[in-house]
Amino acid sequence: MTLYTNETVDGAIQDALKQLQLDQSQVEVTVLTEPRRGFFGIGARQARVEITPLATTTTAAVSVATEPEPTTKKEAVDATATPAPINTPEPETTEAQPVDRQAEYQQVAAELNDYLSDIVNQLGIDATSAVSVAHRHVTIEFETEQEGLLIGKHGRTINALQSLAQVFLNHKRFSKLEVTLDVASYRERRLETLTRLAENMAREVVATGKPVYLDPMPSFERKQIHSVLADNEHVMTYSAGTEPKRAVVITLR
Repeated sequence: MTLYTNETVDGAIQDALKQLQLDQSQVEVTVLTEPRRGFFGIGARQARVEITPLATTTTAAVSVATEPEPTTKKEAVDATATPAPINTPEPETTEAQPVDRQAEYQQVAAELNDYLSDIVNQLGIDATSAVSVAHRHVTIEFETEQEGLLIGKHGRTINALQSLAQVFLNHKRFSKLEVTLDVASYRERRLETLTRLAENMAREVVATGKPVYLDPMPSFERKQIHSVLADNEHVMTYSAGTEPKRAVVITLR
């Protein structure tokens, strides 16, 4: 995590990317201070951004071999003698007990499903659910005739339940597991909506030359926006603000 300053937000970001030798898709950008021109220089301030690389590097451990101590003449003679037999008891064989991580994932996913089903029932929603686990990702799909109530306005209800689900997994010490809640293919439809939004706003930024601030959205939706525009040659994206009002900003490169 590093702070950078410049006359403009874009300038600070470009300085950071140049120094870190990374591109926009490899970092998380947080705008801490917007630039201000001031009045005749009074009260002016530079833009200040926080850059956090997304990729982590690992270092390989290096083993150093130690040179053997020199052997004395007496030790060399003794080494040629026939060693006396030694009755060494055979070591006990123990079979390794591999940890079945997938079985543990299945178990905690079932507990999570029960936990969420109770909450959904308390919300007055009659729904059934099916849970599946693929590697480190848990997916729970609900089926109900009250889809709109379970999804909520702008997905607020289903997103809040998904946040609770992640907290549940963290509490159970399965923080490496990710979870997605879905109903009536809402996530797929939402991804299509976010893709169109990102592309339309990118065209607007190119046409007007002015940055566009999107509405606040959860982190996994912000990542989708970043991903859609990662290869765009004309615009770049970064996140600004603090949770839960953190939002994506689209600006010219």
